[in-house]
Amino acid sequence: MKKLFIVGLTLFVVCFLLGCITWFGFEKQSNKVNSVNKTFDDNKIDSLNIKNAGAKVNVVKGDHFEVHYKGINEVDIKQQNNELVIEDTKKRVDWYGLNFNPFRKVRPQMEITVPDKKLKQLKVSNNRFGLQLKALEVGNVDISTAGDTIFPSYIDSNKIDNLKYKSEEAPIRIKNSSVKNALIKTKRAEIKGSNSLIKDGVLSVRKGSLNLSSMDIDSAFKASSKNGDINMSYNNEPKDVLLKLNPEDGQANVRNKSFKNDKVGSGNHILELYTLHGDINIK
Repeated sequence: MKKLFIVGLTLFVVCFLLGCITWFGFEKQSNKVNSVNKTFDDNKIDSLNIKNAGAKVNVVKGDHFEVHYKGINEVDIKQQNNELVIEDTKKRVDWYGLNFNPFRKVRPQMEITVPDKKLKQLKVSNNRFGLQLKALEVGNVDISTAGDTIFPSYIDSNKIDNLKYKSEEAPIRIKNSSVKNALIKTKRAEIKGSNSLIKDGVLSVRKGSLNLSSMDIDSAFKASSKNGDINMSYNNEPKDVLLKLNPEDGQANVRNKSFKNDKVGSGNHILELYTLHGDINIK
């Protein structure tokens, strides 16, 4: 009996290993990666619309309008008048559409290059794996994220006339940028800015902090947090600012010595800040 048990166990182990080798070999051959590389006429496009962004999306300055994608889904790319529409169809390029191999990791990536021209509009909807906009000039930017994603959106070195950002849990990072008419709303995600100008905007987070450091002295906006602090500092000595600080269950701390009774100069640039449970700190 003992000998039969050992023989049976040996056969089971051998068959299991052979099955694994065969399966992983099949996986390697059958799992396909979709690679897309397309170039478009620079003079015929002034808007981008990226739908159901199931990849990490980078939109950056380049020599031409180009789309580069690498992932496991089919991507539909078409030009409608002056708008370039890019949609992740969610359809797998694998013929069976399933992946049982726990060791196989595919990180979908999409990069779109934009020539040195001002875009009329850039829209990214249902973004799941994060977004970076870098070195662009855009009239209108509209970004929404998937409800369960925590991957941040980076706004780096851009000039934007109108920015709309809506997210449940994905933070936004604004750096070295000029943003006017901003409407930024998150439920449980930080809003962060550094070395940037934000003017005529509304920044709102339900649970989380707003951290704005080394901001342009001409910044003027409204901001609120229900459960979190608002922290603001300047890149230079402010000259024309009026503070309207309204912490309900917290403290207003103005540590910037330029302010006298919450005002500098004529106070043309107004910061109107509200917290329900949190402090407001101005440095």
